[in-house]
This record gives sequence, C-alpha cells and structure tokens, in this order.
Amino acid sequence: MRFYGTVCSVLAVSSILGKALGTEECQNAEQASFSVLQTHQLLTKDHVKKEEEEFFWASGRGNFPEYAVSQHPAPFKLADAFAWQWHHPLGRFATLTYGTAIDGESNIYLSAADGIRKFDQNGTMLWEYESLPAEVVNAPSVYDGMVYSSDTHGNAFALDMETGHVVWKTSVAVNIGQDNGFNMVHAGIALVACDWRLPSPQGAANQKVKALNASTGGVLWTYVPDTAVWNFLPLFVDDDSFVFQDMTGKVYRLTLSTGDLVWKTGGLNGTWTDGGAAVGANGLVYAVNNNHRPDEDPKTEDMPGTLSAYNLTDGQLVWTITTPRPPNNAPAVGQVKNLPDFSVVMPLCQQVRPGATCDVHVYDAETGGLRWVFHGPSQDGLLQAGDLEGVLGRTKRGVRSMCLPNGWSAPTIDAEGTVFVGNEMGNFYALRDLDGDGVTFGEGEVAFYDTKAAFSGSSSPAVAPGLLAVASCDTLFVFKP
Repeated sequence: MRFYGTVCSVLAVSSILGKALGTEECQNAEQASFSVLQTHQLLTKDHVKKEEEEFFWASGRGNFPEYAVSQHPAPFKLADAFAWQWHHPLGRFATLTYGTAIDGESNIYLSAADGIRKFDQNGTMLWEYESLPAEVVNAPSVYDGMVYSSDTHGNAFALDMETGHVVWKTSVAVNIGQDNGFNMVHAGIALVACDWRLPSPQGAANQKVKALNASTGGVLWTYVPDTAVWNFLPLFVDDDSFVFQDMTGKVYRLTLSTGDLVWKTGGLNGTWTDGGAAVGANGLVYAVNNNHRPDEDPKTEDMPGTLSAYNLTDGQLVWTITTPRPPNNAPAVGQVKNLPDFSVVMPLCQQVRPGATCDVHVYDAETGGLRWVFHGPSQDGLLQAGDLEGVLGRTKRGVRSMCLPNGWSAPTIDAEGTVFVGNEMGNFYALRDLDGDGVTFGEGEVAFYDTKAAFSGSSSPAVAPGLLAVASCDTLFVFKP
C-alpha cells in the first residue's frame, strides 16, 4: 500500500478524523504516534461510509471495499418476492442485457447491447441512452453523479445520472471486445480494458488496460499485461491500487494513479478462463484458471480448474486447490450463513457444453477447505437457455446473435449470508445451508425463479434496501420482500 505524508499531517485533517474520533481521542492518538496504517484505516472507513451512503450497489460488482457483499438482506423466497420485469418493448430478444448498478434512491441502471437505461424501483423507465451500432457489453458503475461504461467501437463514456446525456466520450482504441466485463471507477479514476485483437490463448481479446480521469475522460496511463484480459474485472483494494487477473489467471496489482506494477503472480500460460478475481477483507486476493488449454480435446465435461489465494501485500501464494470443474466466473468473498469467518463462493461450470453440470462450491477463505456444495442443473440443449431462441430477433436488431454466457452469473452474498446466483439454464437461485450437512438442498435451503434465459458473467445480483435486481441475458428482474 502507498501512503502519503506524515502521521501529523494526516491527523491534521480534523474535518475527517473528527467524525471518527473525539477531540480527546485525537490528542491521545497523536501523543501515541498513531501508525500511518492505523490512520489510513480511519480515513478509509470514513470514505467507505460516505460511498455506501451515496450508492447501494455502485458497480456491477457492488461497493468498495467489500465487493459482491451487500449490507442489506434480500428476499429468499424469490417466487413470492417477484415484483416486476423489463425487456425491450420490441420483444424479449430485441437486445441483450448484461449488468446492473443501484444508486442511493434505489434507481436501477441497466446495461444492454443497445445502450444503458435508468429505472426507478417500481419499473418506470426514467431515461435511455442508445448506443447502436456500438454495443455496450459491460456492467456499468455509478460515481460522482455519472454513469460509466464503454462500447465495442472503442469508446469509454460517462453519462449524467439525472438525464442520461453524454458528459464525455473518449476513444481509447479501435475497438473493445464483446466479452462481458465491468467498468469500474474509484478515487476519480475510471478503468477500461480495450484494444481487441490477437494474440491470446483463445482468439481476439482486449490487450490493454487504460485509466481515465473520471471527470473529463482524459487518458492518464496505459498498461499492457503479459496476456490479454477477458471479462475484465478490476477491484480496488485501497485509494491508490487495484487488482485484476488476465486470461491465464495471473494476478496483477497496479498503482491506480500511475499504472505502475506493484506485483504480479500466478497463472498458467496458454490457458484461458472466463473467470475473474475477488478480494476479501482478510487481506487475500483470489484468482481462477482452467487447467486445460484450448487446443486440448477433453474427453469429459469434468475438466479441472484452480482456485488460488494470494497475499494482497506481496502477491505470495497462500493456498491453491483444484476444482472439479472449471471456475469460469469471479468468486464472492464474505460471511456465508451459518459459517464462521469468511468463505469463498465459487461457481463451477463448463459452459456451452451439452450435458455439462454446473455446481456452486463454498470454500473456507483462509484454508481452501470445502464447506458446502450446491449441485445445479446440467445443460440440456445445444445451447444455454434463451440463446438459440433469440438468434433471429437479435440479428434483426443489429446486436450480437447470442449471449454465449458463463455457466453462472457472478454470485452475490446478502447481509444474512444467503448466496444469490443465476444459472445458464435460466433459474435464478437463493442458496443457504441451514442444517450444516455440507449440501445445499431442499425447501428452506434452495429457492429459485425461472427467468428462462442464461446470465452473462457481468450479471451480478444487485441488492438495495427492500430490493433485489438481476439481469438475465434478455430481461431485468426485480424482487421485493
């Protein structure tokens, strides 16, 4: 971590510290020579509190610093809690829907192949930004009065949250890939993956990471990782650094303000995964990779993968485990219901493979020990739910013909420790292990709602007070207690 100034100069920021400490405590802290780390933690807590008060689900992956974890409970009985849905007025297959964010007034921002839309919590559309012929394929972020995303014509852009009007649009490359990642913003800087081309372990992919001034769109720096990135998911670990992984599972920690490399570690050269990284409040970063190369012809759908935990400070490996199926999405790290300490929720699935089974595994975040398993459905058709049916309608509209998504959406953990995740065969699940037998099964432990479509990797259930929103590959679904 990088800290600036002396302890005294930081303590002098009385307007901030005054909220966390009383005058007497501040004086005692100064006399005791508070370490820079302790002071930074106080500042960060205040900053996080402000951000959480401002937005309920600030990015497609939630809020800094506890991504994929909500401070609010979500309804478990999904069928009973269904409130409303939205798909394109020209028909369910007229666009592809990808990711959501929720502001402090419970308005929902939805990214789709044909643009971005804002809805109030009752389903009234407040504005829409149309992007075609460029497609918007990433989950959006809301920050400082603006909505941030990017499009396949190589543009990063920011929209006014109130009106949907373009504040700035910056060309960062000739094009940006059609994979489904996340546009993330923090500390005045917006990040975007771009420059879609060869080489990569699996066709064309985004070769560069760029940082932009969040207010103006000006490019600040460019970083070229060792291997291209896929479903780009950068996660901020403090106010001046972030982590992400490339297609091989190699993890990078960069300085946010300059793009300088702090460390890089892991990965398996020549392999490719749809998965992404996750960070935990326990000081670890988790990354995934597949253990097979694209040119290998697997004889079974049970192709193994790897989930690894690294120390956030120096990138040293803490533990690694082999998963029975490919970990083709980003895990979630948090407190899972009826389990002590932190857990890693890891969806496993070999997508777009008829007969392939999809599971959710929950691991001990400190050791990698298996805690519980949910055995999900198998792919029962040539393609995943809603993909083949929508080819004609999407082609007619001028958007990509198929979602070709991950086996699962990205998972979310609510305030009660329930896991929410969407499956490629259309079911949106709420999962918990109440009896502690290590298998999530039956009424009371598994609830679901059939959306009739798969979920992209950038779709992460978004939670706000009294509100749960998730996008399948063609429809936005909202649930309320």
